[in-house]
Amino acid sequence: MMIQRFQFARLALSVALLMVTAVVASGGVTTVSLRSTVRLVSDGPITLAQVGLILGDQSEQLAGLVIEELLTGESGQWQGLAVTDLRELLEREPGVHAGSIVIEGTGVSVRKTDSSRAVAVKILAVDAEDKEITKSGSVVRSHVERWVRDRYQVGNDLLRMSFRSNDEGFLSTPTDSRLVEIREISKRGRTAIRVIVLENLEVAEEQALVFGVEVFRSVLIARKRVNRGTVLEDSDVITERRWVSPEDLSAGIDEALGMALSKTIHAGQLIQEQHIELPLVIRRGDIVTAKSISGSVIVTIRGRAKANARLREAVEIESMNGENVFRAQATGKGKAVIIREGLDGGLL
Repeated sequence: MMIQRFQFARLALSVALLMVTAVVASGGVTTVSLRSTVRLVSDGPITLAQVGLILGDQSEQLAGLVIEELLTGESGQWQGLAVTDLRELLEREPGVHAGSIVIEGTGVSVRKTDSSRAVAVKILAVDAEDKEITKSGSVVRSHVERWVRDRYQVGNDLLRMSFRSNDEGFLSTPTDSRLVEIREISKRGRTAIRVIVLENLEVAEEQALVFGVEVFRSVLIARKRVNRGTVLEDSDVITERRWVSPEDLSAGIDEALGMALSKTIHAGQLIQEQHIELPLVIRRGDIVTAKSISGSVIVTIRGRAKANARLREAVEIESMNGENVFRAQATGKGKAVIIREGLDGGLL
């Protein structure tokens, strides 16, 4: 038994020595540190050196290794490169000692743009007289403000943005004769964007910005506490200019008057579009006067509502003797017009 263990130990040691010898023979360990994202402007094939940092004796040999065949996706769009696919490519590449290569990273996302297409985009921007690009002294902040105005359709209203103090340096970055790309990252209470500054079609500056946005505009405000279900009148509301979030869509006074509130609004609070709804004009159990109209003949029927109904909503009404149930459309407080059955809700 001891002899067998000794022989196994000698075998394991021999294998380890062979592995070390192979690594030494191949020139030592080479490390490939993959970047998370890569943007390229090129007409040639994508190589390993363009998507990762290569260090070690095989760095020169690996730098020119074409990896474009491993990318999944359409040209011009973001494409993914998996580490397992890259490892398989290294193992079958002639003259490459894959066993001595260490790959760091979980994968890389690549977007490649042909130089001719990129130049066309730049020319198009200049031809369009994009003031943010051609104006001397333009900075990143002016691009962001224009993007915010377009994003929230601010127009000529006063606008203010609250940035983090450590973003001020990047916001002052000059953009004269440069292209600026802005993409929205997320929307959770504050605006989050990624800004990429391109110079000579290459990324010169890139940073994520998270900031607050407010607009100074006319809004509808409650003069006093207005309870849920109240039909709004002139005495309930006032219009004034305030700093508000661009996503707080104020109801217009013309569309709000005569409508009901869907929630209780306290004095001084903003009345938004989502806070108004058609008023409740018929309640369950109410006696309703319903008219049946056929040409020039009008027949009036009284009945009891079997459910609540807002203005122009359909409701079932039971005749006073309880023998018939008919559908009608609410037209006012305790009033309705009978709907002709079988005609897709059309009225008599």
